[in-house]
Amino acid sequence: MSHRLSRRELLRAAAAVGAVAAAAPALSACGNGSSAASNTAQGKKAALPTYRRFPGLPAADLPGNENGLLDGYTTYPSKLIDAWAGRKPGDGKPVTGLAQLNGAAPTNLDKNVYWQTMNERLGSPVQMQLVNAGNDFNTKIATMSAGNDFPDIMQINSSIPALDRFLEAKMLDLTPYLSGDKVLKYPALANIPAQYWEACVFNGKLFGLPIPRGLLSAWALYYRRDVIEAAGAEPKVGNFQELYQLAKATTDPKRGVWAFANSPLDYIRMMLSIPAGWQQVDGKMVNSIEHEKQQQALESTRKIVADGLVNPDVAAAPPSQWQQWFGAKKAALIGGTYSAWSALTQQGVPPDAIGIFNVAGYDGGTAPGWKGGLNNNIAVIPAKSKDRAETLLQIADFLASPFGTAENRLISTGVEGHNYTVQGGQIVVNQDRVNERSLGLGYLAAPPPVIASTSDPKYVTGEYAAQQKLAANGTMDLALKLFSETNSRKGPQLDTERVNIEFDIILGRKPVSAWGDFVSKWRSEGGDKIRTELTEASGK
Repeated sequence: MSHRLSRRELLRAAAAVGAVAAAAPALSACGNGSSAASNTAQGKKAALPTYRRFPGLPAADLPGNENGLLDGYTTYPSKLIDAWAGRKPGDGKPVTGLAQLNGAAPTNLDKNVYWQTMNERLGSPVQMQLVNAGNDFNTKIATMSAGNDFPDIMQINSSIPALDRFLEAKMLDLTPYLSGDKVLKYPALANIPAQYWEACVFNGKLFGLPIPRGLLSAWALYYRRDVIEAAGAEPKVGNFQELYQLAKATTDPKRGVWAFANSPLDYIRMMLSIPAGWQQVDGKMVNSIEHEKQQQALESTRKIVADGLVNPDVAAAPPSQWQQWFGAKKAALIGGTYSAWSALTQQGVPPDAIGIFNVAGYDGGTAPGWKGGLNNNIAVIPAKSKDRAETLLQIADFLASPFGTAENRLISTGVEGHNYTVQGGQIVVNQDRVNERSLGLGYLAAPPPVIASTSDPKYVTGEYAAQQKLAANGTMDLALKLFSETNSRKGPQLDTERVNIEFDIILGRKPVSAWGDFVSKWRSEGGDKIRTELTEASGK
C-alpha cells in the first residue's frame, strides 16, 4: 500500500489491467486452476532450487542477517572473479526479450558500445522489446498472449489476472531444469537464496526466475539536509507534530518550494504502526485497510495537504517529476523505495545531503516500517522456447552474476574506458553514456541484492544503517509471498479503488468517514475471498 504512482497513472494502470483481463477467459480455460495445498510453503518446497553460495565472493564489510538486512560493501573489490573466462553462454543465435522501460530508451545498437559488448560476451545477439511500464507494458503482454507471439524470455509482473493459469497455459515449467540440485549447473542462479524463488512457484511448479530486491524495495521517507538547514530547521522527526512543523518550516510557495514532493500518507501509516498489507493477527488474516487507525492517517495527511505542504501538482505528476523536484531543491522530503537513493543523487542531490528518516511513532518513540516485496518481478520462458531452454538459462546465469565478479561489473557499470573509468580506486561513471545500459536485461535475470556503490561509500553506510532497524522489526505484506487467485484477478482493481478514495479524502473531496464505506465494499467485492485464499495458502 504505497503511493509510488500518481492518481492519473493508477487510472491508466487500471485500463491496462482491463486489457490483460480481456485475454483471461481463454487462459482460464487452459489451466487447471490453483490447488491450495500446492501453493502453501510446504507445497512449494519441493520445487525450490538448492542454495549454494557462489564460490570466492568477497566477504561483506557490513554483513547482512537472516532478517533481511543486506550485505554492505564500503569498498569495491580490487580483484574480480572472471566467472565466464573463455566461455560464452549463448548459441550464436539471436535471443529476443521483453522488459519494461522506466526511463530514456537505450542508444541504438550501431552506436552503443555497451550493447555490442554484451552481445559479444553472451555469444548471442540480444534483441529487446522495451515497453513503457504500466499501461503499455500490460497491454503488450495481452496482445502477445492472444497470438501466442512471445519472445524467448520475458519479464512478468504480478498484475496479470489469474497469473497461475496464465503461467500454466503459456510458460515453460522450469522445475525439471532448476529444482533441487539441478540448479547447481547454473552457479549464479544457485547463489540466489530460497526466499526469492518462493514467489516463482505456482501450483507446486517453478515457473520463473526471481529478480531479487530484498529491502531495497522497502518504502522510506527521504530528506534533504541542505534544504532543511537552509530553512533554519533540523533533519529530525520524533513524532507527527515534529514532522508537521518540519514541513511548515521548509515550505515556501513564493520560491516554488513545498516540503513534500509526494504524499506522506504511507509514512504516516507507518508512524501509527499500521502494518503492511496482509498480516496474520491472532490466527486470523487481516488487511491493513481494516486497521482502526486508517482514518487517523487519512485525516493527518488531509491536514498536511490542506495546509499547502505538498506540491500542488503531485496528483498529475509522474514519480520521475517528484524526483526532479527533490533534486532541484523544490522539495525537502520525498517518499520512495530504498533503491531510489542512487537515483536521487543522480538528480543532483549531494551524497552528504541525503538521508532516510527512521520511522518515528505518531506520538513519540519508534514504529515498524514496511519491508516491501522480495522481488521486483519474475522472468519467464514461454513454452514455445522449450528447445532453447538450456541456452536461455545459461544466459540468465550470466546475467545473474553476483557482486564481486567481472561479469557483474560489466552488466551494472558498463565497459571500462567507455562507460566508466577507475580513478584513485573509485569508479567514475560517464553520465553521458548511462542510457547505453537501459536494455532491460536486469529484468530478465539478476543476482541477490547488496548495498554497494562504485563511488559513494556514504550511501552504503547510510543505507545500511537505515535498513538495520527495518530488518529487525519491519512488516511484510503476506500477499507478496502467498498466492490468491482472487487477488490476482481482482486485486489491481481493488487497489485502484483504494487509491481513488484516498485521493478523494486527502484532497478534501470526500469526508474521512467515507473510508468506512469503502472498507465494507472492499470486503464484499473480493477482500473476504482473498482473506480465505491467503489463509489456505499459509497452511494455518
